[in-house]
Amino acid sequence: MEPGRSHVLRSVKFSVRSALLGALPIALVSALAAAPAPSPAAPAAASPPALPSDRPTEIFPVEKLVAGMKGYGFSDLGGGKGIQRFDVEILGVLKRYAPKQDLILAQVSGAGLEHSGIIAGMSGSPIYVDGKLVGALAYGWPFSKDAVCGITPIQSMLDIRHAPPSPPVPIGGPAVRAGTLVSMFGQRQFSGALDALLAPFRRPGDAGAMASLPLPVSFAGGPGGAPGWLFGKVAEAAGWVAAPAGSSGESEARSPKSAESAVKPGSSLSTVLLSGDMLLAATGTVTWVDRDSVLAFGHPFLSMGPIEMPMAEAQVLTVLPSVYRSFKFADTGPVFGSVTQDRSTGILGTFGTRAKMVPITVRISSDELPQQTYHFEAVHNSMLTPVLAAIAIDNVLTTLEKRAGERTLVWKSSIRTPDRNVEWNTVFSGLQAREDAVTSLALLANYLMANEFRDLPILGVDVEIKHSDRLQNGRIVNVEPRKERFRAGERVPIRVDVVDFRGGSRRVTLDLDVPKDTPPGPLTVFVGDGNAATAYDLGIYPADPQSLDQVLDFLGRMRPPNSLNLIAYRRAAGAVVAGEPLAALPPSVAALLRDRGPGDGTPDLSYVRLQSRTLEQPVPISGSVQLNLEVLPNNW
Repeated sequence: MEPGRSHVLRSVKFSVRSALLGALPIALVSALAAAPAPSPAAPAAASPPALPSDRPTEIFPVEKLVAGMKGYGFSDLGGGKGIQRFDVEILGVLKRYAPKQDLILAQVSGAGLEHSGIIAGMSGSPIYVDGKLVGALAYGWPFSKDAVCGITPIQSMLDIRHAPPSPPVPIGGPAVRAGTLVSMFGQRQFSGALDALLAPFRRPGDAGAMASLPLPVSFAGGPGGAPGWLFGKVAEAAGWVAAPAGSSGESEARSPKSAESAVKPGSSLSTVLLSGDMLLAATGTVTWVDRDSVLAFGHPFLSMGPIEMPMAEAQVLTVLPSVYRSFKFADTGPVFGSVTQDRSTGILGTFGTRAKMVPITVRISSDELPQQTYHFEAVHNSMLTPVLAAIAIDNVLTTLEKRAGERTLVWKSSIRTPDRNVEWNTVFSGLQAREDAVTSLALLANYLMANEFRDLPILGVDVEIKHSDRLQNGRIVNVEPRKERFRAGERVPIRVDVVDFRGGSRRVTLDLDVPKDTPPGPLTVFVGDGNAATAYDLGIYPADPQSLDQVLDFLGRMRPPNSLNLIAYRRAAGAVVAGEPLAALPPSVAALLRDRGPGDGTPDLSYVRLQSRTLEQPVPISGSVQLNLEVLPNNW
């Protein structure tokens, strides 16, 4: 190439490169200026919290819920994981499901709920949408293929806080009225009494319909780790799920501050029914916590209204999946307060308060074992205390002795009240001895607490039982007075011959002391066993109680079957007025009372009781004799 041409080409290349280098910054600036400004990055969607807040959250109104909304919930599902989160999809709202109450339908998933379905013990699990509290999972269907549930709106639960905190009142009155109680105890026939006692526990509704989730009721200290006969009856009536459990300190109390830090929405909570040597506690889930108040369950426990019941922490161990109804196994922890309201939309509890309890002491001995003593505490309530006391005693009898078969129970019981100690001493024998014994005590305690006359709280229950696997009894074969005619003021020995079952014969002497002011004439003397003597005396002096004191006086007339009894009467006109027997009235007064007219139901009296004597025997006695004796005139 020619030198001149080469120089020209180099000059052209340099000029082009210089022009390009000068134009690039200008073009780049122009391009940047012309390009649209980048939009700010969209904020990341807030993920649901791993655990619920222990502070009250904002409420999501029911009227703003629509099908398809997504949410989440919390519940302690065991396995050592504590509170776990699960997913929720709103299906719709049942308006006015109950008076002035809606019910939210939803389907849950996650945390294994596709496999287990809705779990008994999830009652009260808080449900959230957009981080706001919707309500408490509370309802479900057994045998459901999908985990569909009913949610109680939180607004309905918060209304519980405004319920009047009136003191606990009798639930539905006594199981039986005074007249029926007198008849049952007089005849010692308690058939039908258990059904009456369990009537308030029964849940209405079809077994296949949607209903509030059953509560798993944990029991510890039962015979062989299993619930006793009576607890099974109560659980069946109330719809509870019986779940064996342990106790990690139900008798301990936790300070309110430490409890508030441990109890939060989604954690498990127990309502303690019975503690001590046996534990019964119903487990549900906390929905809402605010300062010293707790809302839980989302449905009633037993619809008792104002109530005092210990409230304790609970730890879920695991979940037992079931085609019919999965449920939680839980241990009951320290008591941290008390339940004060049991309403249709849940229960309300208070931190730091202590529920009133009824101490129960049971002493039992048998042919093979020395005396053993058991201590329990039961909720103080006319509906619960009688049944819980009976469950505790039934548990002791079943644990120490055989479950079935003939037996003899020498029974001594005392129910302590502010007025007096109400004693019920008797003997039960045969195949139904255990059932009749615990039912009779429950019936008596229920009547005292819920009687139709006045309030009578129970301060404690003491029971002493002597148990024998053998059928024990004795039979009266002969009754003979030393003389059949005597004068007022004399003592007349009456010999009673008894033959014991598979034993020998023996003689017992009962003394008839004739009062000095007894007028001459016939004297009727009844000698017999406790049951026969009670029935005979009620025939002469009919019971017509018109007050609680008269009912208690009647119970004092009950003579135990393991006793020999002597009762002496003479003829004299009288009447029963306002439940009080008025014997040996002047003829004019007796005639006036007798002519009061028909229909008032007040019995007349024809005899006056001169003497009543009871002598305890080692075994139940059967047999009776009526003696017709004579009081001679005194020869001064």
